Amino acid sequence: MAEHTGDRLWLVTRYATAVQVLEGPRLSMAAAMASGSPRQEPVELRAPGTRGDALALLKETGLRGVLAGGLGPRAARRHQAWIHARADALIHDLLERRDMLDLAREFALPLARDTASRTLLGPLDADEWEQLVRWTDLSLRFCGATAEQQVRALTDMHRFFLAPVRHLVDAPGDHLLKALAATPTDTGRLNDEVLAEVAGLLAVTGYPTCSGFLCGALITLLRHPEAVMALHRDPALVPAAGEELLRHTPLSTGAARRRATEDVQVDGVTIKAGDVVLVSMEAVNHDPEAFEEPETLLLDRQGPAHFGFGRGLHFCPGNRPARCLIDAMVRTVARHPGLRLAVEPEGIRWHEGLFFRRPQTIPASW
Repeated sequence: MAEHTGDRLWLVTRYATAVQVLEGPRLSMAAAMASGSPRQEPVELRAPGTRGDALALLKETGLRGVLAGGLGPRAARRHQAWIHARADALIHDLLERRDMLDLAREFALPLARDTASRTLLGPLDADEWEQLVRWTDLSLRFCGATAEQQVRALTDMHRFFLAPVRHLVDAPGDHLLKALAATPTDTGRLNDEVLAEVAGLLAVTGYPTCSGFLCGALITLLRHPEAVMALHRDPALVPAAGEELLRHTPLSTGAARRRATEDVQVDGVTIKAGDVVLVSMEAVNHDPEAFEEPETLLLDRQGPAHFGFGRGLHFCPGNRPARCLIDAMVRTVARHPGLRLAVEPEGIRWHEGLFFRRPQTIPASW
């Protein structure tokens, strides 16, 4: 039973069962996201008066190809050199420092933020990003905020994007919001209201996930200096290391949600029409029946595909740019194997109650 809503939900933690759920045609993400559907989060993740399904709206209006183009392999290649250069520049600024570093504030978070601006949303300044992070932190949490505060945060974020959305889409650059605004649909170009909702979706899905994962993966790497040295000696290991970090590093404290559109059997259990099933990606990625030594970081791991980007029809559309970002972080750290955590891993403090785990700081030194 969900703590905040009292809704009864099924929970999946096994790899094989998760495959059935996320690939099952009778288990729908759209139905699970519909207003009034059973849920685990305290409030519906939409500003009042908005559809709350901007991704479905883009597909309905014939912009699915634009979405794929803005997030697919070609987009990743267009931005790859810039992302790598940005990671190198951020770490270069820290090379001569002999005081305590905060790799969250000084490296991982600005790398994720600047990449989101360049690839998704356009030129937002540091103060605007600080406000966006406050709103996303309020809305994407299980505890530490009232329902009223969370709804207000979602509303304020939508209003925020309504004001500068034309500035963002008209500014120079090659980001997804600009491409979506410039492409006509059967009913004309997207209006500001829809673009603001899309921008909010990109902010909520594009930054908390990437920033939280980069921080977590960075901590994982620094906890394994032998892995960093192996990557330093052999950069060819980096792509596989990125995939293993996606499997090994926990990110979400929630789960992927699907709703049965009719009665369906899953592992011999009948899921009734209307029931919602939650899939814990973190548990699935550490299922010992699927992964040998699941708690061990193995740079050359062989075996089934991880669930870091989900599975099935709703496999994360932004996986290519995200992989590019992870690759840049790993290569940059591998080039500087002298970087060390300045505290024991257990001493790192984390923000409490967030959907997507993020440390308050990552104390480090050379």
